[in-house]
Amino acid sequence: MIKVRYFLLPFIVLFLSACTSSSIGKNVSENKVAKTSGLSKQINSTINNIEGLTEANNKIQDSSKDSNNKVSRKVIVIDPGHADKANLQKEQLAPGSTEMKIKDGGGAEGIVTKTPEYIVNMAISMKLRDILQKREYTVIMTKTSNSVSLGNIERAEIGNKAKADLVIRIHADSSDDTKVTGASMLVPAPINSNTSEIYSISKKYGTEILNIYCNEMKLENRGVVEHSDMTGFNWSKVPVVLIEVGFLSNPSEDKLLSNISYENKIANALADGIYNALN
Repeated sequence: MIKVRYFLLPFIVLFLSACTSSSIGKNVSENKVAKTSGLSKQINSTINNIEGLTEANNKIQDSSKDSNNKVSRKVIVIDPGHADKANLQKEQLAPGSTEMKIKDGGGAEGIVTKTPEYIVNMAISMKLRDILQKREYTVIMTKTSNSVSLGNIERAEIGNKAKADLVIRIHADSSDDTKVTGASMLVPAPINSNTSEIYSISKKYGTEILNIYCNEMKLENRGVVEHSDMTGFNWSKVPVVLIEVGFLSNPSEDKLLSNISYENKIANALADGIYNALN
């Protein structure tokens, strides 16, 4: 499901809002969990909507260029990690790869609150969406329901179809050591033609976002880590990062991650990082 808000000239707003609201509302009831092969009906429906919305947004951008012929609007895809059930179906780790990985192992759980990671991820993602929309970004959600379990190829394809300026994947971390705290940023390693193209810019964006996030949140900065073993990275053709916002395995951070005020603070810090990275 996609939620997109445009801040446009009055007449364009009225027209596009009516069109997109009808299309998006229809798709809510049509979302389905991915099947064993190919893209699911849910993801095809999502991608079709992205194509329409992207075309409309391109027309809007063409009509709203400033005197320097630059377009300020950016497309951000937010990907809330995990779902309310694991998805043990397998998919290719990378294009052309013979290695297969499960689509979703299910995520972590709060050591004290017992809050599942997917709930934390979605709460932060929705707050981040609202903040970015207010800052006049075009925002696309890979999903807005915890019952929708997407594979990582499907998640990557949403960003690819949207020609996103950035895909940010929202996760919370876990460790066997309950004393470990802080935040880290995962970025793609340059292992194929896709990731080689987006490696440098993804790492640049990830570093900027993480630095600002940790500074504003007063968290330990655990650094930017390159990954070659993440399906969602290996299939991406657009800049992509994955932030681990804190540790559910740490009692203090676990409690904070289920606090609404703290989640708002996280979303604002991420929005600030995105703004600085892209501008």
